[in-house]
Amino acid sequence: MLNILLIAIKIIILLGFLIFIHELGHFTIAKLCKVKVNEFAIGFGPIIWKKQGKETKYALRLITLGGFISMEGEEEQSENEGSFSKASIPKRIAIVAAGATVNIIFGLCVYFILAISTGPYISNELETTIEGYAAQIAGMQAGDKIIEINNKKVNSKYDIDKIMSKNNGENIELKIQRDGKIEEYSIKPTEVTLQNDSHKYYLGITMKYAEDNFLNRCINGGIQTTEFISEIGDNLKQLFTGNVGINQMMGPVGISEVVAKTNGISEFLQMMALISISLGITNLLPIPALDGGKILILIIETIRRKPMKQETEIGIQMLGFAILIGLSLIITYNDILRIF
Repeated sequence: MLNILLIAIKIIILLGFLIFIHELGHFTIAKLCKVKVNEFAIGFGPIIWKKQGKETKYALRLITLGGFISMEGEEEQSENEGSFSKASIPKRIAIVAAGATVNIIFGLCVYFILAISTGPYISNELETTIEGYAAQIAGMQAGDKIIEINNKKVNSKYDIDKIMSKNNGENIELKIQRDGKIEEYSIKPTEVTLQNDSHKYYLGITMKYAEDNFLNRCINGGIQTTEFISEIGDNLKQLFTGNVGINQMMGPVGISEVVAKTNGISEFLQMMALISISLGITNLLPIPALDGGKILILIIETIRRKPMKQETEIGIQMLGFAILIGLSLIITYNDILRIF
């Protein structure tokens, strides 16, 4: 029972905080654009706590799976000073996009800080060569610095891995710095057959860590965060090209299961960063009822040079909301099947 309670607290803290910073993004940019915010709420349903500020009511509502800010003139045309509908379209787009942008930036910052804590980056200097592999057979030695592969500059193990990941057994041209001199090698990577009968190609080298200082830790943070962004880009590409089906997507139930399995603050923060970025990217998709859908409508209004009829906009938003509810039900059903 205690374990279930702790899991529930972890999930509430994670989702509650991510929702809070999302709405705070909208709220902050609205204030900077001098748009009046009538209410800043975390959750939906009955109010369990509220405080009236000079202009804005701050509220905590019963169902904490969401949140919103209510702006003057957001749902209807208003001539009042500080109305959302009277703000310029660039300002409205900035306000709408701010929540998702904050989620993405927060997630990347957390990931960067976690990467810094792991130590300095792995350099381009060889620590050892593995016996029987291509590098050792070619005569490469500990202390060699790989400065180029196939005419591409190399500064770290990340650069080496990126180039080697695209190698299918072809010879590679290396420039090595040894004792202040440049030497060149043409090496055919060693082929290794994996358990699933696929093939990988390796040089057979291990690399030294750079000197442990703040700058090199920041470089490591930048490298790992760049890799993380690249992985997200690859996943999005697979999603939009149909290589990832809806049965592989994860909803609130699946997220709760993953969060429940996190051990320690580091894993929890890493999961928070991933979910925050996922929420941000999802919210920017051009689907009605999401922030991206609202931005799309504003762009259409810019092109047409006149506002969309309120009835049409409401109809589009309701259609998008119905689609989202349908997708959520399917994803939740798949999550339950996966768990049980």
